[in-house]
Amino acid sequence: MSPCKFGDLGKAASDLLGKDFGVGKNTVELKTKAPDSVTFTTNGTHKFAGAADASVQAECKPLAGLLVKGKIDTAGVTSTTIESDGHAMKGLKLILSAGTPPLDKSGLLASASGGFEFSNPAVVALGNYDYLKGSASCSAVTAYLNSAGGVSLAYDVAKGALKGYSAKASYTMPTYALTGGCDADSKGKISYGCSLYHTLGPDMKVAAEVGIADSKASIAAVACWAIDKESTAKAKVDSCSMLGLSYKRKLGKATTLTVAGCFDLNLDGAKTKTGIALALAP
Repeated sequence: MSPCKFGDLGKAASDLLGKDFGVGKNTVELKTKAPDSVTFTTNGTHKFAGAADASVQAECKPLAGLLVKGKIDTAGVTSTTIESDGHAMKGLKLILSAGTPPLDKSGLLASASGGFEFSNPAVVALGNYDYLKGSASCSAVTAYLNSAGGVSLAYDVAKGALKGYSAKASYTMPTYALTGGCDADSKGKISYGCSLYHTLGPDMKVAAEVGIADSKASIAAVACWAIDKESTAKAKVDSCSMLGLSYKRKLGKATTLTVAGCFDLNLDGAKTKTGIALALAP
């Protein structure tokens, strides 16, 4: 197998456990493409306990291997990202990004960072440095046969101190994937976790994860059924006695609707939440 980014280790299980369970809000996403190949992504969110938020992102490729993104939201935050892929050397992507603070805060920039992504058949390495925040991060993943492993570090340049580190290892087969790892913060507290992703058949997938932090264990498990070619259903339960249900259906070639709910098995109505997500990509 080929190495992947550090954040993608165990991604199959984390996506199955986390995606399609957006509750406490209703969201709409619209993706359109202009004749000049500029792609626009508009997102709107209405939280049940707050006001509505929205953002618009434009993305274009003016040259081969060059990607430019610009985004603005209703808080007045704007961000720009420029990615150059393969121009400096094969397998190397250079990334520059900057963002402004919200309108209610002073300052010209809230972030200004530079980074890189390097990949070849043996290793995938990432690095990033934020000049304004004085923070740096890096990660590297390598793979051999059906196994992959990597480490990730976060460093506070201004304080000259390690902010935290993570390590993960995964073993992948055609029908299942097992991932384990640990995380440590700047105070030396270490948490452990492992996850399992398993394809039981063409119509059913399951995943589970176990975490240990502060001498306490947490468990979550999810099952996903493909009802037909156009719809899927999910059910998730965790050690906090919370039950999550979701139903996702493709209403048309460019329209997908997801309805989700989270319910307390101890019958605490205050913890019950629902959400609807509509995605349009004409």
